Amino acid sequence: MTRVLFLSLLATTACSRPDKNGGEADASRPVVLQAKGSDTMVNLIQRLSEEYAKVSPRTVVAVTGGGSGTGIKAIIDGTTDMAASSRAMKDEEKAQAEGKGIHPVETTIAFDGLSIYVHKDNPMTQVDFDTLKLIFGSEGTAAHWKDVGVTMDCGNGDDAIVKVGRQNNSGTYEYFKEHVLGTEGKFTSTMDQSGTQQVLDVVGTTKCAIGYGGMGYSNPGAKHLCLAKGKTDACVEPIEQNVLSGNYPFSRALFIYTNGAPSGAVKEFLDWSLSAAADKVVAEAGFVPTPKSGAAPAGG
Repeated sequence: MTRVLFLSLLATTACSRPDKNGGEADASRPVVLQAKGSDTMVNLIQRLSEEYAKVSPRTVVAVTGGGSGTGIKAIIDGTTDMAASSRAMKDEEKAQAEGKGIHPVETTIAFDGLSIYVHKDNPMTQVDFDTLKLIFGSEGTAAHWKDVGVTMDCGNGDDAIVKVGRQNNSGTYEYFKEHVLGTEGKFTSTMDQSGTQQVLDVVGTTKCAIGYGGMGYSNPGAKHLCLAKGKTDACVEPIEQNVLSGNYPFSRALFIYTNGAPSGAVKEFLDWSLSAAADKVVAEAGFVPTPKSGAAPAGG
């Protein structure tokens, strides 16, 4: 589990301000916020935290990955201020939270496009959901690149597909499974990685590999594929305008969950993260800022 702790410079101010729970804080002490969950969102939250430290120098944000399920469990258990999740909470998770006196409130902090990656030397330029199901599904028939019409030599004349995925506590794993394999579908054997960057690192160094993850990540040895819903549909690139328009088939919202409506320092951090001032930070992290009109992308 990756843990990144950002400690802002401590500064005393002439007046006190709300603490993370909305009460009156000691102006000489930092306000510490915990953000746990989605590995896809770690880079996003850490960059927002770094920039927010310039606005609110007394705010300390501790950012922990581990997967969306980890973050949601933490908010249910009351061990985090913010749960970062690349999927919506399930009904059973909400019921479990309510049973513990926790009242999760969802805030959409950004949008993301899920990308399909192959090695840069792979001649494939586009892929569709049916082909992905043949590759990643337990009942799929594509064990070699020739099975999907791609000529590859990965050494010794072998063209076996190396299938790289995410661990099953990942929101990215669940999102891919739902949209490609179906709710009752099952994955074939994959090389499961803890985060998107790890997926890309494997794909970028493994000629016959294919993997999936957030579009905000890159590796010089890998490339993104243009994605189509069906074999006869036009493929769409995983770029910002396509995510916002809803044209990209793998568009999704990224969430922050809090116990009740955000208040105090948590609200201040989230309000700033959703402001126009933070849009550049979100975009530079490889994600799509929330539309300021309030209109959400139609994709997914």
